[in-house]
Amino acid sequence: MDLSNLTTVATRRDLERMGVSRDRITAALRSGSLVSVAPGYYMRPASIGAFPAHEHLALARAVLAGMSPGTALAEVAAAINHGLPVVGADLSRVRLVRPGGTASGTQRTSVSVLTRNVTDDELVFVDGCLTTTVPRTVVDLARRDSVRTAVVVGDAALHRGLATLHELEHRLAAAGPMRGARRAREIVAMLDGRAESPLESWSRLVVGRSNLPSPELQHEIRDRGRLVARVDFWWEEFGVVGECDGMGKYFGEYSEKSLREVLDEEKFRAQELVDLGYIVVRWS
Repeated sequence: MDLSNLTTVATRRDLERMGVSRDRITAALRSGSLVSVAPGYYMRPASIGAFPAHEHLALARAVLAGMSPGTALAEVAAAINHGLPVVGADLSRVRLVRPGGTASGTQRTSVSVLTRNVTDDELVFVDGCLTTTVPRTVVDLARRDSVRTAVVVGDAALHRGLATLHELEHRLAAAGPMRGARRAREIVAMLDGRAESPLESWSRLVVGRSNLPSPELQHEIRDRGRLVARVDFWWEEFGVVGECDGMGKYFGEYSEKSLREVLDEEKFRAQELVDLGYIVVRWS
């Protein structure tokens, strides 16, 4: 087999069945024409994608393909499959779920955890793969993953209209006394769909943990009725504007404008705010 034809994740057994010897696999790994994405799972570098999240999803899909029908992507892999940002997520282990009661027993391998505590109505097909619904995915991450990851994913889900707070609260209530439910409730109460980027969600957490006054989000500042700016963070008592700048806004992820246009607009906008007497603080 020509390894250049490999377009997805393959296990060592898959490659050997295709006529690729162990020596050839070892040589391909040394040359860089093949990459190990987990013990016993391999991909061509060109098929992985630009970011670690793409590698994680590719691995998850490969693991899922070898499971029995009804098994679904869960947690981080599910969030990625839904197109949600997973900043700070643990990408070291793929997690899958399958309906089968309320027990939380798990079956562990080097790349997967199969948990039987999900119902059929919490599963949906996304891009051809059975995946936990967005509300279930957010709740699961709030139970198990870092606060930062859970809030970033949850904020994005709310902002994009993929879930509502009511749905998240309902899912928590329906889940009953599952492990991590109390933690999940606390995190869900922290979510805010007004956050427009992972950096805004993360910044809100840092502000809270630093014992700084709570800001108003996405506040509109006007001059004689004219909209001057809608700012990320606003501390009215202090006349302070907070703006967090992710790289996406400069390189086309959130705007079709050129870098020069974005920078010029920001310069004039910031100067207007300063001219109105406000203090502008920026971070990235």
